[in-house]
Formats: sequence, structure tokens, C-alpha cells
Amino acid sequence: MSKVMRVLWAASAAAVLSVSVSGSGRAQPFAPPPPAVPYPAMADHSTATLFKEFGGMWVMNGRISIEKYETIPQPLTAKYQALKELQIKNRATGIQVLTADARCIPQGMPRQMDGNFEVMVRPTSLAIITGGGGIQVRNIWMDGRKHTPEDDLFETFSGESISHWEGDTLVIDTTGLRPTNEFLYGVEGHRMTVVERVHKTGPDAMQIDTVVTDPAVFKTPWIYTFTYKRNDKQVLTEQNYCTAALDREVDKNGNQIFDLTPPPDPRDRDK
Repeated sequence: MSKVMRVLWAASAAAVLSVSVSGSGRAQPFAPPPPAVPYPAMADHSTATLFKEFGGMWVMNGRISIEKYETIPQPLTAKYQALKELQIKNRATGIQVLTADARCIPQGMPRQMDGNFEVMVRPTSLAIITGGGGIQVRNIWMDGRKHTPEDDLFETFSGESISHWEGDTLVIDTTGLRPTNEFLYGVEGHRMTVVERVHKTGPDAMQIDTVVTDPAVFKTPWIYTFTYKRNDKQVLTEQNYCTAALDREVDKNGNQIFDLTPPPDPRDRDK
């Protein structure tokens, strides 16, 4: 199991969860308490301070491979455990698993945070820019707004993320996620909601404790932790591999295929 990802077994998850009330007014399960690593409290939550503490490029520590990611236990219901095992079997036997990346669509939450990202600071929000299936922008609203009523909420890949402060911990509550968002490679969720607790553990170090809730998928909330370091020398690059989709052709059976045969060399016509 990765050093940067602590997954709590279903039997113990309930014991470490505390319940609080988010800005949406609904009870939310929260991840474990802040880390023991001491870090001076922020003097304020002004735009300048937030830029100093959170702005820039963040790189995930110890990112793990797809194969290792699949071995991490989750408190899955029987149906979704079977789906997970099927995808692992398919990958092992060479059958393509149609992940979000393979389908050229955004990963969305919660997989969106499984990697590197850049944080931009605005007066009323943080913008998290991630890659994977193309560049994605996730807005973390910090202006005290409430969640959009469920009947009026338009489901998106990143969802609607609204935050509030609990001391020096930024608590982010995300709803309105597309039912087709993945929580594992090639395994879609159902009605996921995500609560993140963001802690600074050093000037250029950050920890995010995450709770993913979906009663159809998880027997108890799934809890894990990622850690990141700030790296101002690294930047997000343009990801345009999905533009290959523009070159897709369809065979006589209606299946999409790629023709990677290079065009004829004009010089060969003179030989």
C-alpha cells in the first residue's frame, strides 16, 4: 500500500469518522483529524495569504501505478467489488479497459486529484487545474455561498465544490458529480459526494484527507489520504493526445478504428 494513501478498512471507518455540518446544511462525514506535523497557522485568509500558501504547481508524492492502485482495498458493495475484479482480470488478460482516459473524456472527481495540479487564487475561489483526458478546471468556491438545490444542480465532471474553514483546515464539499465519473480505473460510481480536508504541513507541503460517499457503491465511506509538494519548476503541459479521435474511421461493422498507415511517399512515384 502506498505510503501516501491510507485506506481505512470498512470495519474501522465508522470509528474514525466525525460528523459535522457543511455549508450545504447537510451532515457530512469528515476524514481523520489534521496531521501531527506542525505548521504555523495562517495569519489570515486574504487573497495574498492564500496565494502564498496554496498558489502554484503541486506534485503528488509517490504516485502509484494502475496495477498497484487496483490492489488498494475499498469498502465496496458486492456488485462493485465484482466490477473491480472484472476490470483487474480484463487488464491482466490484455482486454482493453475503457477508462475515462481511453474514451478521451475528463477524469472528473475524485480521480481528478490523483496526480499533479496547479492552483490559481481568485478573490472568491481557488481554481484547481488538472490534466487527464484534457485540461480541466475545478472551482473551489470560498465566498460563503450555499450549494445549488439538487433539483437545479447541473451535474459536471468536477461537480460543485464549496468550502469553509475549520481553523487552518480548508474543508471542501463537492456534490453534483456526473454518475459516470470513475472512482477507479474503468469503474464508474453512482451518486458520489466527496469531502476533502486540506492541511498545509509545511511551506511547500500539503495533505488532503478525502472521504468518498456513495451508498450504492460503498458499504461505508471510503477514506484515503494524498500528500503533495509544491514544485515551481514544473508546469502543466498541453495534453492533446485525445485529438487523435479526430482521425478515427469506422469499419463496415460500425466499429471505430485507427488507420496508422503513413501516406505514400510522393518520391516513390518517380521510381
